[in-house]
Amino acid sequence: MGYSEMKCPHCGKMNRESCNAWMYGSPIRTCKKCGDKYLDRRYREPAVQGFDQRTTDANLYKTVSIICGAVLVLVYFWYRFTTQNYGYYTNYQVAFLIMLPLALVGCLIQFFRIKSGAMDKANAKYLAESEERMKDRQYVADLIANGYKVPEKYLDNGGNDG
Repeated sequence: MGYSEMKCPHCGKMNRESCNAWMYGSPIRTCKKCGDKYLDRRYREPAVQGFDQRTTDANLYKTVSIICGAVLVLVYFWYRFTTQNYGYYTNYQVAFLIMLPLALVGCLIQFFRIKSGAMDKANAKYLAESEERMKDRQYVADLIANGYKVPEKYLDNGGNDG
């Protein structure tokens, strides 16, 4: 879980909301101050736009993990070489030696979440929430009015009118 902030285009108030890492949810937001609706295209409606490829592609994270590991080894030897032969190290070397292991661990975690099915389970939850929103005819109309290409199965869904 994280947080998303966006300024309401109607009243200018910053709206801070909790969100999932991939920002799946309704792109139509309601301002907490003025109550007007506004569009936040950073949010992705799974029933309409599908899922971000990065939530299902384990090979992406495997490849990036290998690259991070290889670069980490190179930076480590570069660090050792400069400290032993010249008696100094650079801030860049230290930054790489801190950031690369973090990136490597993050990629490995995501790789295992995809391989274990945890991401599929999370995506199924986001899709169910999205399909529930798509039962609201007004919501579907708002998406269409904002340029979303809504799949035909949601256009006459017999859902609620509000």
